[in-house]
Amino acid sequence: MDSMIVDGVMRKYNDGDVIFHEKEINPYMYKVLQGKVALYVGYKEPHENILGVLSEGKFFGEVSMLTGKPQVYTAVAIEDALLMKIGDNQLEQFLVDNRSNMVGIMRSMAGVIVTQNRNISMLMNDIKEILSQIPKENSLDDCIEMKLKQYVLKYVEKSIMPEEYLVDTKL
Repeated sequence: MDSMIVDGVMRKYNDGDVIFHEKEINPYMYKVLQGKVALYVGYKEPHENILGVLSEGKFFGEVSMLTGKPQVYTAVAIEDALLMKIGDNQLEQFLVDNRSNMVGIMRSMAGVIVTQNRNISMLMNDIKEILSQIPKENSLDDCIEMKLKQYVLKYVEKSIMPEEYLVDTKL
């Protein structure tokens, strides 16, 4: 724990404190040392959805920190919590000093990918179901129908061969 204090900033949050908001650029990742943190989409909105509850040893915020993209969820302490806040500029040294955390970060990122893939799959199934329920004699607005079909095709095309993720085997 001593090396973690050097590599990250410890911060206490009270029950109900927002750690960061959805769509906010936040160049930090966090490790839960004590307490619990909930991750929400649409926090305090009519369509609020809880993605999960994280407890001791779990990481969050790493995808946004590594990509520089806005957060896709709001993180809220759901009980008093002690978190380690790690900035992009501290990450390498943190991992050198705390090698065992690499697996935790990788598991967290894998969980994000699995959740997103599951959500995309459910969305694709919903779109296919909507399209299949439209009677041929009834006309859905042509523009809407075309956009739904294009979305399905775009997803299928990218899921088969997402070029940005291909590995150069000549290395």
